[in-house]
Amino acid sequence: MKTKKLEAEVIERSDKMWMLCVPVSSVRIGETDRDLVKKKACVDYLRHIPIFIAKSRFDCKKWLDEHQNVVVKLGTLYEVA
Repeated sequence: MKTKKLEAEVIERSDKMWMLCVPVSSVRIGETDRDLVKKKACVDYLRHIPIFIAKSRFDCKKWLDEHQNVVVKLGTLYEVA
């Protein structure tokens, strides 16, 4: 299975904190029922959510480097074999 390039975005909030937003699978975060996707009654979709908040842009990038495998897995759509 091929994985897409990770599309992470680091955004400064109004309170001068920084947040890391990444696309995640609705099934993998529990928003969509996996069984309904298996039955093809629903589809899995990507949703951009803030996954980490830090005091600096550097801290967000450092966290992403350390947790890249988990973030990629969260961003992989659930597929029925």
